[in-house]
Amino acid sequence: MFGMWELPEIKMLKGDETPVLWVCHSITVTDYEVRVVETMPSPEVNGIWVSQRRLPSMALTGLARKILRRTGLI
Repeated sequence: MFGMWELPEIKMLKGDETPVLWVCHSITVTDYEVRVVETMPSPEVNGIWVSQRRLPSMALTGLARKILRRTGLI
């Protein structure tokens, strides 16, 4: 969504990463099941790192906010 911050999406090729948590998320009539893993950043993930202190005041998507709350980061 324009102007909103999101967490990076990665394609899990190996399948050996153990999810930290699973999140169910719905947008209108579409349901998503998201696996959240803790991993080192990959060179192909392009993004901006921000301080954890800034997270609560940032314009986050609903999914990003849900994940960050459940992991205790905000």
